[in-house]
Amino acid sequence: MWRQRLETFWDVFMLSMAAFNLMLIVFDLTYISIRPWYIKHAPRVVGWYDAYKGIEPHWITDGYRQLADSLYRGWKQRGSLSPIQLQAFGDTLYKLSLRILSERPYERFGLMAYQELLKEKVKQFIQEQYGERLRGGEAFRRFWQLTPENAALHLDFYQRELRYLLLVNYYRQYDLSGDYVDKFWKLDLPFLVFFWMEFWGAWVVAIRTRRYAYWWMYPVAHWYDVLALIPLKSLRWFRLLRIWNLYLRLNRSKVVNFSNTLVARFLTQQSRLIAKAISDEVAYQILEQVKRQAQRGEEIALMQGILEDVRPIVRSLVAEEAGPLVESLRRTPALTQIIEESVGQSLDQNLPNLPGLPRERVLELIRRTVRQAVDKLLADTEAYLRSPSGRATLDRFTDVVLQHVAERLRSPELQRQLQSVLLTVLSRLQQNFRRLPLSAGGPDGIS
Repeated sequence: MWRQRLETFWDVFMLSMAAFNLMLIVFDLTYISIRPWYIKHAPRVVGWYDAYKGIEPHWITDGYRQLADSLYRGWKQRGSLSPIQLQAFGDTLYKLSLRILSERPYERFGLMAYQELLKEKVKQFIQEQYGERLRGGEAFRRFWQLTPENAALHLDFYQRELRYLLLVNYYRQYDLSGDYVDKFWKLDLPFLVFFWMEFWGAWVVAIRTRRYAYWWMYPVAHWYDVLALIPLKSLRWFRLLRIWNLYLRLNRSKVVNFSNTLVARFLTQQSRLIAKAISDEVAYQILEQVKRQAQRGEEIALMQGILEDVRPIVRSLVAEEAGPLVESLRRTPALTQIIEESVGQSLDQNLPNLPGLPRERVLELIRRTVRQAVDKLLADTEAYLRSPSGRATLDRFTDVVLQHVAERLRSPELQRQLQSVLLTVLSRLQQNFRRLPLSAGGPDGIS
């Protein structure tokens, strides 16, 4: 029992490590796109992780921000600044604003939306406060025309709305290979070393416990671990399979069971939906391929080949079942009764009266004779069909029938009819997997 608990504890620990590593990978892959959100809500994350991605503040927007911040701090600390100081700060910030508009520092890394927002916010502020509709450069000039009277309003707006838009912009460094600097490997390396040690340890245990017939079968069975442990960015996602395998092992254990958890039910439901969608699409494409073959007449040729291939089987079936069929007919009174009634009705209409012979006795004698003759005929037929000559006759009969069917399949009219029926059936089947748009070729999209 303790061994099972130890294995379960180890599986839980490994699952936690793998899940944490995967979350770190997802964080790294999404960091650039979510960085503006981190700047606003988690600035410490940006201050820590920018160095791993080779990100540094862009010199234009960062110089702009530092100058505006120093102006804001000086205003808050002293309570006021002289008109000359405000004019000097304002003129410099205005020139930097024009430089942003002309050099477009946001554009290189796809952040132009923030530059446009910076310009629009300044234009909107000027319009709301002064009723003036100005263009970008003129709006910045008006915004940074600071006086002791409007400085508090303008600087508070900068701190509240504009500063964040300046922080969003960045510049990313390049390494010697020409790619962007990315030091995520420093964070991933401890996990990689740990997982490699665990993999080698598990391989040794598998060899000692003879879990597999050959020593080299463990890495083959755990191929996803081998790929996930290769230090390449494109192969990191194979660690998802490792997590899934650990989850299945824990779910099968008697100590831990995730089957009834919300996450497990969600994963099960989504996996079933994905599997159904894939299987439906595969079935649809298979039927589509069969339809194209049918339109080219390949199915008719295939049917002709099948008839030739099944000829020995049909011969054997006919030879084996013909005798029992005749025997069942002989033992069935319905056939004899039908023949007797047919003969009796014919005699009633056509048998003339014979002098000296009662009509009823003559009819009864004829019926009995017919019954005996039919029974004798069926018995002789059954015996003949079971004989070698009878089996040869049945084989020739089977060959004649199959040859006739094969010749009929070569008929252009019959081929058109079979193609039409086959295409209609396949289209009906496809509608179970995907709704087919109606085309001008026919009611089922068949041209």
